[in-house]
Amino acid sequence: MAISRLSGFTVSVGIVTILGIVSIPILIATVGDQGWGTLALIQTVSQFAGIVVAFGWGVTGAATVASSDALRRHAVFRQSLRARALLYVGVAPILAILLCLLTRGDVLISVVGAVVYLLPNLGASWYFAGEGRPKRLVLFDTVPTVVGAVLGLVATWITGELVHYMILQGIGFLTAVIVSALVVLRGTRMESEPEIEPLSRTLANQRHAVFANMVSGLYVTLPMVAVQLFLPGLQPMYALADRLFKYCSVAFLPIQQFFQSWVPDPNADFRRRSRIATLAAAGIGLVAGALIAILSPWVSGILSVGANPVPWQVSLPLGVAFVGIATAAVVGYACLVTVHRVRAIAVSTAIGAIIGAPLILLFAALGSVPLVAWSVAISELCVAGYQVLVLRSALAERDAAE
Repeated sequence: MAISRLSGFTVSVGIVTILGIVSIPILIATVGDQGWGTLALIQTVSQFAGIVVAFGWGVTGAATVASSDALRRHAVFRQSLRARALLYVGVAPILAILLCLLTRGDVLISVVGAVVYLLPNLGASWYFAGEGRPKRLVLFDTVPTVVGAVLGLVATWITGELVHYMILQGIGFLTAVIVSALVVLRGTRMESEPEIEPLSRTLANQRHAVFANMVSGLYVTLPMVAVQLFLPGLQPMYALADRLFKYCSVAFLPIQQFFQSWVPDPNADFRRRSRIATLAAAGIGLVAGALIAILSPWVSGILSVGANPVPWQVSLPLGVAFVGIATAAVVGYACLVTVHRVRAIAVSTAIGAIIGAPLILLFAALGSVPLVAWSVAISELCVAGYQVLVLRSALAERDAAE
């Protein structure tokens, strides 16, 4: 069962990751490295703005679903979808203005980018992860998203216009959102579900999770923005390094999703499972981090057709950073959420931001991209270290109580 569930989540992430990697040289050949760099910037900033739209359900949602009965699960999803839809309407115009400033006045690309790349935050991927039903994730979320992206690549290859790729990708995102919502809520009777709580209370309950995501998103997004502001000539190179780094994070997602549904099982030994999950995450992160450090220069040279190879001075610190990301992804989202220590996740990300953000800005202003990358590594290791200490404390308290 565990292997089947993990392999199911892996299929979804594998398809998206492979398509994303293949799309890089196609888009660079079609719209140029500067055009691709602009797209990467828009996607990165939109992911940060999307944290407000997702409002923490990506952090707490899967574990909440895994530990709830069917009626409670549906109520949680219905409440979250209502809140996220309203947040989407409020955030999209603000994001469009910000993107217009960063792209130096490209209004069409900025508006379309804001509308399109906020859409995935309305999806149900965290719900399917909490259910432990990866087939639903593949069929109702991954397939529409992939079809939209493939059609977008074809359209862009024919027309040479980046906006066509974005529009068709947006149609795929929107289809996934609608179909997933219909599937989750299919056959439910609203009168039989728990009463829908006020929107203000729903958002208040998510405050620690969204704060954690906002702060972590800050020092994840900040390097790209800082390089764009201070070192625009190196932005395409750093964008490629950042993209490869993020694809590794995406590749780790099935493992995170598996542990999010495996660790909280009320019928299992949480203490044992949390320790196994922590060690597994750190070990996998170490291996993957080494691969990032070693392979990124070679892979980036191939994908950019030699235009923007990533030097090892940048890939090495990003590999170190991945160790922290993998560990925190499981310790925080699978373990600390289960023991109701979401606040600790927020505190850990605040620590990472306080340490990392000033360093990122300083070294970008001084013109050193490798030191910007090392700043990211220091931030991520601080986040993971704090979360591990909190988990150890929580386990010790449970032992004492028993």
